[in-house]
Amino acid sequence: MQFDTTAIQDAAQAMEGILRLHRRAIHRQPELGFAEHRTAGYIESVLSELGVPHRRVVGTGIVAVLEGSGAGCVGVRADIDALPVSEALGREGYRSEIDGVSHACGHDAHVAVALGLAKLLAGVDDLPGTVVLYFQPAEEGPGGATPMVAAGVLDDPAPQAVLGLHVSTRHPSGVVALRYGPATGSDDGFDITIHGAGGHAAHPDTAIDPVPVAAQIITAIQLIMTREVDPVTPAVCTFGSIHGGSRHNVIAPSVALQGTLRTVDEEVRALLVARIGEVAQGIASAHRAKASIAHRAGYDAGFNDPALSELVATSARSVLSEHRVLTESKPSLGGEDFYAFG
Repeated sequence: MQFDTTAIQDAAQAMEGILRLHRRAIHRQPELGFAEHRTAGYIESVLSELGVPHRRVVGTGIVAVLEGSGAGCVGVRADIDALPVSEALGREGYRSEIDGVSHACGHDAHVAVALGLAKLLAGVDDLPGTVVLYFQPAEEGPGGATPMVAAGVLDDPAPQAVLGLHVSTRHPSGVVALRYGPATGSDDGFDITIHGAGGHAAHPDTAIDPVPVAAQIITAIQLIMTREVDPVTPAVCTFGSIHGGSRHNVIAPSVALQGTLRTVDEEVRALLVARIGEVAQGIASAHRAKASIAHRAGYDAGFNDPALSELVATSARSVLSEHRVLTESKPSLGGEDFYAFG
């Protein structure tokens, strides 16, 4: 196959069936970060069939190299891990076979796309430059991009650019959406434990009830988000877990909160990390309770190079047509460790 737009498009469309098989095979056997052993083995078997050289890094990561005749080099990353989430209804015939684990974030599709790209480029008679495929573990945590970079995957060969994609339910199939500049949010986690004193529900004056204290902390932190941050700067704080008590008529000795903080601005991020701790401590103290706070720094905000984004947009339009390539007006506050490849 010669390297031209029409031939590439025809070859890609002809792969629909095999890509569906790849995606469903991976979907049936989801694995968590740094435990993607079956997934990595499946990827290696496909690459070996295609005759694409590849090697393992950081346990379950894979680097595949399709060498071209030109001096240019581009990297493409696909994350391979799943989430500790039970499979949703549907998907009959290829549901997750692992209890409590599923590809709820689309990484099975990302792997299928990258394997399709490997097949497509392996069939090009004279590839004008080298393409490196990074099959990355642990994007959902604790993060596989940074260890891969530390292991030297960007050194030989050294890419001039690294591309990544994510499937989206917000756009119809066949549409490419991209964002220039700020693209994803930082992703910090925090644990807040309110320590009170347990007692009987009928005698709250003999106890220090941490439940209403926790409720005030949650409300006050939302007030920080709306009154201490520029309203046109994206930022969100969500509490996804609240646990305290064991009976309806017993005052719990403590309440544990878990939350996530998302921003696109480093100054705002630092402000909110500090203020969340200050507000939690202050409110707890005001009600005779104590608060312990643990902050877990997550992925940094992601930034797309504008010139490279324009090149991707131009290339996509040449294949898909103008109306099927969209520009996102706002960044996502989803976290993503892809940008460690930058």
